[in-house]
Formats: sequence, C-alpha cells, structure tokens
Amino acid sequence: MQKRQILVVVVVLAGVSLVVSDEDVKPLDFYKYSLQWPPSACMQPPPGKKCEVRHEARFTIHGYWPQYNKDTPVPPYCDDLRCTNTKPTSANDVVKILKDSPLKKELMKDWPNLYARQIKKEEDNLEFWKYEWRKHGMCSDDANKPSKYFIFRDTLTLLPNFKNLRRDLGFKPRSKVGDILKNLRDNKYKVPQIVCNSESQLREIRFCYRNNRNKAIDCPNWVGSRTCNTKTADIILPGGAGGTDAVNYNFNHDGANYIKLV
Repeated sequence: MQKRQILVVVVVLAGVSLVVSDEDVKPLDFYKYSLQWPPSACMQPPPGKKCEVRHEARFTIHGYWPQYNKDTPVPPYCDDLRCTNTKPTSANDVVKILKDSPLKKELMKDWPNLYARQIKKEEDNLEFWKYEWRKHGMCSDDANKPSKYFIFRDTLTLLPNFKNLRRDLGFKPRSKVGDILKNLRDNKYKVPQIVCNSESQLREIRFCYRNNRNKAIDCPNWVGSRTCNTKTADIILPGGAGGTDAVNYNFNHDGANYIKLV
C-alpha cells in the first residue's frame, strides 16, 4: 500500500511539473506568418517528396511561428517548457479536433500539405498540421486552444489580408529584391522576410505580428535564405503576376538542392 501511495505522489508531481509558473515563462516577442508560393516550392521539394497535384498559383499558408527577441525561433515545447504556463493540447488530440472540424476542407485549401499523396490527401494534411502544432503551436499563446491557433483567431483569419499580395508584389521581368520590397512598402505592407529557392524564385514570404495578433510590424530581418539575400539580387515569381516565368512544376525532383523548410 505504501508503494502505491508513493507512486501516486510521483505521478501527481510529474503532472504539476509540466505547468510552468508565470515568473518562469520566457515571453514571446512576435510571430512569423509564413505564406508559400506552390510553383516555387514544388520546383524544389524536400528529399523523398514531390507534388502529386498541380497546385494553383496563389499563396497558401505554411505556418504561424512564435519567435523570441532578436528573431530567435521558439524551440518545440518538448525542448523548452518555459514557452507557456499552460499544459498544451497534445498533437494527437489536435489531429482529432481538426479531423472533425467543419473547416477541415478550408484548411486543406488554404493551409495545404503541398506534398500530400493524392490517395492519402487527408491523412497527409493531418500529419502536416500535427507537425506544425508540435513544433510551433504548443508554444504559442493558444497552446491549449488549437482551434484558435489554426482557424478562428489566427492563421486562417489572417489570410484575407493578403488577397491582393500577388498583385502588390509588382513582379516584372528582371525584378530585383529591392523593387519587390519597395512595391510592398508603397502598398502599405510592413517589411516581410523573403525566402527564395536556389533558382532565386520566391518560395515564401513571411509577415511579422506582435503577440496581440492585430499589430503588423516590420520583420527584424528581411533576409531568409542564401539566395535573394541582397536588394540587388534577381528574384522571380514563377507563374505569377508580370509573367516573370512560366509555371513548370517538377513532380519528380529528388530535392537535392532544396532550401530546407522551417
């Protein structure tokens, strides 16, 4: 009987240790809202992946990522419990919530796994969202409210703000990075972070928000890749506005030269 009581105490203490006090929480500074351009992402997919579906040429969501001061990514919850003072919803429970969500189809359209297998499209999308939650969502301000993180307050809700983004980027043949940044500034956008693939094609564009979600801010570092890293560098939007390049998906690329996704 005594051993059983000791075991119960240990289990209870272990559960308590998962909740960090307010004093111990390391405060988040801002979020990166990353939008990806499927033609560029499909040109250089990760190793072992390919785009089985020809995605339309429009921006879709890659993720919503909490950052510490000085543009330091918040580690996954399993590596740093100080990111939140609440016990996060588990990744497996998030899969159940999203699988039964009436907005699942909207998520698959606007926050898709670009490399989902056609015969297992729903399963692969759920795995993608599970990964994003485990790596980023569990350390967000909505660590125990995944519906807010994915849908109601954050990621899907922000997307309409960028309905004219492709036009506002103002791509033309032989555009330079500095031209694109100026076009965005002229159209009242805050400074984003630019990410290109190795072919100088815009792969992702990341916008930054303070913790209250409503205040867009300049990203502290507009360079996000080894290419397109100077304002005089060439930048291309394949299949995009301005006819800079034809859409040319590579469905069988081995991904040897891809730029790693966050």
